[in-house]
Amino acid sequence: MVKMLRFAFQQLRPHAWSLGLCAVSGILCMVVAYLIVWPAYKNPIARMYTSKIGYSSVIRKTGGAFPVTAAEVQSREIVGKFIGEGLVQSEPIQVPMIGMARILKVHATEGQRVRKGEVIVELDASRVRLKIESAKVALQTARAELDRVRLGTVNVLQEERSDILAMRAEAAMESASVADQLLQIATELAQSGSISKMELAEAKLGSIRAKLLEKERKLAAEMATGGRENSLEIGESAIRESEMTLAHRLSELDDYTSLAPADGIVERVLVHDGEYNQDPGRPAVLLASGLWFECYLDQTALSRVQIGDDVEVRFSAYQDSLFQGKIERVRPLVNFALGGPETNRPIRPLGTGAPEWPATFAVRILLNENGALIVPGLTGYATVIQKRTTLSVPRGTVMGVSGHRGIVFVIEPDGKSFKPRNVVTGLSDNHYVEITEGLKQAEIVIADGYQILKPGDRIAIKDGFEPTREAAYIGLQNVSLGAEENVSPNE
Repeated sequence: MVKMLRFAFQQLRPHAWSLGLCAVSGILCMVVAYLIVWPAYKNPIARMYTSKIGYSSVIRKTGGAFPVTAAEVQSREIVGKFIGEGLVQSEPIQVPMIGMARILKVHATEGQRVRKGEVIVELDASRVRLKIESAKVALQTARAELDRVRLGTVNVLQEERSDILAMRAEAAMESASVADQLLQIATELAQSGSISKMELAEAKLGSIRAKLLEKERKLAAEMATGGRENSLEIGESAIRESEMTLAHRLSELDDYTSLAPADGIVERVLVHDGEYNQDPGRPAVLLASGLWFECYLDQTALSRVQIGDDVEVRFSAYQDSLFQGKIERVRPLVNFALGGPETNRPIRPLGTGAPEWPATFAVRILLNENGALIVPGLTGYATVIQKRTTLSVPRGTVMGVSGHRGIVFVIEPDGKSFKPRNVVTGLSDNHYVEITEGLKQAEIVIADGYQILKPGDRIAIKDGFEPTREAAYIGLQNVSLGAEENVSPNE
């Protein structure tokens, strides 16, 4: 035996290097196959995995289980974000000049910040001040005329002095009474023949004249009383008219000073000192008031953003500053031409051959003050932030999301089979996506590994997942790759 080994050694000795090289090559091939080829063969991402001779085909033919990662449907806090471009806008307000006069002083310059009530333009009000003084004199005159009416000393109102006319009417009544007495005496004397018929006729005529005078004086007294009341009313009306005229002149004086109707920034100054304003209502200054950030969001966020949502804004002019704000108004109009300040050409959606303008809608964001100079025209982008606690699953769990609808693979209670289920999604962040319809609390879904599954495939949950006690199948045990354990939900 020893001789045979020695003979074999002598025969192989000349080929020792060749044999050693073959041995090393074989070991290296085994190492490469174990470390590279075999993991790649089992890798679901590799193209060979789903081929006819791939690992998936081998698993299906041998009745094995596909490894999957499971996740539980839980209530979590999700921070949803919607990002859109925009720019600072403002409400243009024209500050008019009402009075027709020469401009004394323009107190505003372009870019100046003004407060509500500040003087913008001052006009020459000397003429209207003269009219005001004239109105004051007219008011004094009307008041004096009313006093004269009350005293009854106005020449044109002699027939309206009711007190004097009343005295005259009383005297006429007494005179008529005396005339009647004289007529009675004359009648008695005529019957006795003491006086002639001529004298009796004269007595009758005197009585008639006295009665006529009495009626005239009574009528004049009654008319004077009514006329005096009308004269007093006319005098009081004249005073009120003078007062209104004075108030009108005083209000005209306000028109000769143009004030800022709101806080803002002077955008343009359209007049200069010394010019004459001959067109009432002519704009003098264009004021940019009510600064806000107009943000254009994608149409998919139309039903999600709400008034009062918190917003973070960054401007190109202040890249190191973060501005806080809230949504003040949502304009629910989707426009294919409103893509933000930087959009000047259409986009080409994936999977289509024709260009299309981005479909966006606008929201108005009221910014909080932080000391920086914010002026109309600044561009930037806004991030609308929404926080709420809701049912959610990991982001990669939902497949084929389109229009907030997708598919989730729900693991059956036996832990070895699954069923696809349609769901409706909501908010999403970097880790989780909200489920508004389709899933219940504590259900178990496939988080990863569903990409290669086919109907009827068996699954095995990878190590590391432990469902909570609220899960619908608490007894589901973790199984390793290819395990064939029988798991009961009631264990």
